[in-house]
Amino acid sequence: MSSTFTVPMRLNTRQTTSNDGTISADTTGASVITQQATFTAAANSTIVIPAGSIIHFIQAYVNDTATSRTLSLTVNGVTSSIGAISTTALGVAAAAFTADAATANLLANVGAYDCTVTLGAEASSAGVLSVMYTGRNQDGTITPYGSGYTNN
Repeated sequence: MSSTFTVPMRLNTRQTTSNDGTISADTTGASVITQQATFTAAANSTIVIPAGSIIHFIQAYVNDTATSRTLSLTVNGVTSSIGAISTTALGVAAAAFTADAATANLLANVGAYDCTVTLGAEASSAGVLSVMYTGRNQDGTITPYGSGYTNN
């Protein structure tokens, strides 16, 4: 069974602690989402995440080793290198992000367009790429929009 929803999917309580039916303040946040894609020898692996997302973590589950693979983000036709994932050992490998402001800003908000996360091709490693992020509005907020419903 699966469910489909639009982002941001906010998490907050329905009522205040007074339990008088009023809706509580938006103080709790939004849902974390993950996506996975397999990667194979000599091929790129890509995952597309929604505009405005904040990327928390990128990792690879490596089941066939080699050297390392580059990581990049493409937003509105512009590709930025953000680091690499070492595939020299079997197991779970975390991304090593480039230590600069541009990478930090891009990870904190991918921008106003959907973002393609690309794990670059290399000779022989294989496994599963996993990206953990929070889906938000294009401007990085978690304010709900467009439902036409109220909570009364």
